Amino acid sequence: MTSLEPMAGVEAGTSYDLRLVPTLLLQTPTPQPSLTGRISLGAPVVRPLTGMQAAEGDGDWGEFLDAQSAHYDFLLLSIVCSFRPSSEGTPFANAGIGVRLEAPGQSDDRQPIAWSISPKRRAVPVAPSGSLTLTANLMLVDAGMEFTPHQGGREELFVVGMGERDSDPEWRFTATPDTPLIGDESLSLIIRTPAGVPTQAHIAVAATVKQRRLGLIPYRAELPSALRTIDLQ
Repeated sequence: MTSLEPMAGVEAGTSYDLRLVPTLLLQTPTPQPSLTGRISLGAPVVRPLTGMQAAEGDGDWGEFLDAQSAHYDFLLLSIVCSFRPSSEGTPFANAGIGVRLEAPGQSDDRQPIAWSISPKRRAVPVAPSGSLTLTANLMLVDAGMEFTPHQGGREELFVVGMGERDSDPEWRFTATPDTPLIGDESLSLIIRTPAGVPTQAHIAVAATVKQRRLGLIPYRAELPSALRTIDLQ
């Protein structure tokens, strides 16, 4: 099996601290300072996949994707995002990470797509007593955590992945009272792209911070050039 390789233009093992710039809102009375040390991205890594690997063990899909190997390449793109707490006690309320896939110069029907995304959904089941249960679901690609709700309990969504079969997949995180937005999150895409065609991934990151006096303040991340546009092939 081919080992994971760093993306072109980035150094393996490098973690990039992102500068968060406040989004200007009319109702914000005073300009807010930029934030650093709150979100970082590890250098993305990529490796080619066979059709069967891209099908994640589904034999029927594997045969179909293998039959397409003369026309399409399949790639696994992995990103690790780290959310860090604030010394001022201003937690993240939510965050979003988007990837726009592009094959420059190609027609609309020859653009890359996210064949599958991971995680797709993670929720924390909350029983009436407030106890929590998490159950792991292991696949070829780290699919995150799925929930097994207690009978009579409720669920709180923490992360939702969307955009399968599209060129602009994304993940949206929402902090809950029991699950603050802190720690490392591993994100993966299986990408289908026309065989041999140069393909790029454009990454965007945004987050909302909860201020004590001002409420929710949205921020967008300024990414270094090594992450903003990445050559996949």
